Amino acid sequence: MRKITNEEIAFFDENGYVICRNVLHSDELENFRAESRRLIDEILADGPAAARCNRGPERVPYYLTHLHANPNQFSVRLLAHPFIGDLLTRMVGPDFIPCFESLVFKLPGNGSSVPWHRDGNANTGPERIFNIDVYPDHSTVANSCVWVVPGSHLWEFDRAMEMAQRGRENFDLPGAVPAEMSPGDVLLHHVKVLHGSTQNHSNELRRVVYFDNRSVSWNEKYHWWKPEAVAKRSLLYQRALHERRTNPYPTDDETFPYAPPPGLPVWQPGEEIDLYCERTPW
Repeated sequence: MRKITNEEIAFFDENGYVICRNVLHSDELENFRAESRRLIDEILADGPAAARCNRGPERVPYYLTHLHANPNQFSVRLLAHPFIGDLLTRMVGPDFIPCFESLVFKLPGNGSSVPWHRDGNANTGPERIFNIDVYPDHSTVANSCVWVVPGSHLWEFDRAMEMAQRGRENFDLPGAVPAEMSPGDVLLHHVKVLHGSTQNHSNELRRVVYFDNRSVSWNEKYHWWKPEAVAKRSLLYQRALHERRTNPYPTDDETFPYAPPPGLPVWQPGEEIDLYCERTPW
């Protein structure tokens, strides 16, 4: 399986984002597309997933929260991809915890815009807090890919907010670059890097899955969520690894070895898992 390189990590540290090409194989991409399309159809038909789907500025659905808790056959196994476990160990630390997951999609012809912003809960420290963005489709300027301002994750808060407001009035920000992606690519973006996207007027559906990641030690430092919520997240990740190991894709050639951080529970096969895992504030 593909691993993130030291050069890609260095690029991320300098720019606040990095594109990692050719991570997912065709068999996983096929399942990703089919299952995510089914969830989107469920949302558009006002089915169960619609209750967890947010709408954007144009009032069209685009952001399905708590992805694992919306029954599907791809997201838990995607979380357990060895590329993700390896990069989190190296970039966050061995006490990493996958903390949130969502499916974001831009519908053809009328796909929601996403104004310039930093992600919520962005701390003021030096930690590498970022999202892992996994793409099953081409994401281009034509179908409203995400744009980023390289290096803006290092800006002071006031400067970042001033530029975000400027971008809401005129999307074209100085220095902004498009993060154009191909199917199977992964984008890492720091929670403090300025990013946004325009409305999708093309005839193409664009999808991406976001995984937000933190660590046990960072949570103890910043008191984001109660320890019980972190414990549930660790159990969910252990279950995800088991599911991928026992139900692999044909191209899988390795699994990620994971040991729960000290003090967190060990999941045993057959035990029930809370797939919603609400992040209860500390």
